[in-house]
Amino acid sequence: MSQNRYRVFVSHGSDDSWIAAQIARCVRDLGADAFLDETNIPKGDNFKQIIHREIALSNEVIALFTPWSAKRSWVWIEIGAAWGQDKRVVAVFYGMDLGDLEESGQGKGMLEDINVLQLNDIEPYLTQLAERVNGAHHV
Repeated sequence: MSQNRYRVFVSHGSDDSWIAAQIARCVRDLGADAFLDETNIPKGDNFKQIIHREIALSNEVIALFTPWSAKRSWVWIEIGAAWGQDKRVVAVFYGMDLGDLEESGQGKGMLEDINVLQLNDIEPYLTQLAERVNGAHHV
């Protein structure tokens, strides 16, 4: 990954790897770098250190929420790390919505005050992301 390109960290649960890979492909098609743990962390490396570093280097984080990933502590940890570093967090829901987090007892946490979206409505977000990516190339 290039240090000078716009960078997006894709947070997801392991059961959602295929969907996350499709989102990462869309991000790359826009000219940004996309970080996915299963493709960007070599086997045997310290994944906690790499995830921490990659969130720090990223411009924004896409957090994929599905009925499976919403139960994974790592998705919440990665959102917290991004929030603590004042990064843009974009929550993408598939098979559930923000209200489902409240009903599950997990609560909405840091997602309560951001504009979340459903996976089927990702196109407007990708358009906005393209504008940020293109703006970053002209800085």
